[in-house]
Amino acid sequence: MSYAILRVEKLKTPGNIAGSLAHTFRTRETPNADLSLASLNEHHGPQTPEAVMASIRDALPEKRRSDAVLCLEYFIGASPEHFKHDDGRQYFDDARKWLEARHGAENVISTHVHRDETSPHMVAYVVPLVDGRLNAKQFTGGKTALSKMQTEFAQEVGRQHGLERGIEGSRATHQTIKEFYAHLGQVEQQVASIVIPTEREVVHKGLLTSTLEADDAYAQRVANVVRERMAPALKKAAQTDLIAKREREQARAVNHHKHQAAEARKSLAKWERLVSGLAPDQVAQLLATVERQAERMREAARVVVGWLRGGRAEVDGRYTLTIQERGTGKTVEMVHRNERVAERLNEAGVKIGDLVEVSQAGDAKILERGQQQTQERDPGRGR
Repeated sequence: MSYAILRVEKLKTPGNIAGSLAHTFRTRETPNADLSLASLNEHHGPQTPEAVMASIRDALPEKRRSDAVLCLEYFIGASPEHFKHDDGRQYFDDARKWLEARHGAENVISTHVHRDETSPHMVAYVVPLVDGRLNAKQFTGGKTALSKMQTEFAQEVGRQHGLERGIEGSRATHQTIKEFYAHLGQVEQQVASIVIPTEREVVHKGLLTSTLEADDAYAQRVANVVRERMAPALKKAAQTDLIAKREREQARAVNHHKHQAAEARKSLAKWERLVSGLAPDQVAQLLATVERQAERMREAARVVVGWLRGGRAEVDGRYTLTIQERGTGKTVEMVHRNERVAERLNEAGVKIGDLVEVSQAGDAKILERGQQQTQERDPGRGR
């Protein structure tokens, strides 16, 4: 199952906007992008970072709070497997139209489709104007508003392209571009700070010569230094893997519940057709009949494993086996409609005390010969 992805970042200063545009237009080094594929990227609206910045400035009201959000940066994508059979062109076009309907076409300054990274996605720059005033809170005010927006996007856009909404309440976290570069820089600093021992330690010093540590000891010392310095990065990587695993488990659980709900809806539809036009007392009678039939089916499927203690033929033609149930030690009497079960046990040469498996349907077999067979009677001859 593939999911629709929508995230939004608040850009409060011209510097924030410029930094984001530098990434979007690849005017700064972008390690997570393949420069050889940059020509595949698409830009709708102003075609340079300077032009986009100018358009955002022109759209901003002259009077605004000093802490106001100047621009919203939307990230719109989908699960990577979705793009194995769809180039996403229509999906991103529908996403742009959804943003225009939500914010007004004049406030959607530009959209950009990146195809030079691991998975195609769209970035959009929107000035959050409401009645001529900046009001980002109306669109992104808290987790509830964001969750509602993601649900609406999945229903109105994602569903048309076979995409589901992501798991609501998921603990998964998504790195912003800023966080990605910050974490990458931390790892690079950790690698650069590793001081590899270049000289071997002296394990024994003599008057004329000294004995240096062996190759394996030196290698172990170097490995310990690297492991110690890289421990924080490795721990973070392990945490990321754990989050990803939890997400996969949640996705499987959601799929399982959806399947159960679908089966329940099918069963309910059958019942609705069955009771359509019946009076309440007729429905109650039908339910009682179904319950009795279900009880008979459960009883017919009953299987008892235990030690045979006896058997007797009843006057009405039925046959009763007495079994000491394995595990509980309780004495159980299984009443069968005929003597077929006794015949099967006799054919197998069953003896009192043997461990047997007997079903209510009349199937029977010996699992183990009894250790003490003091009573050699045929179970079909009574007690």
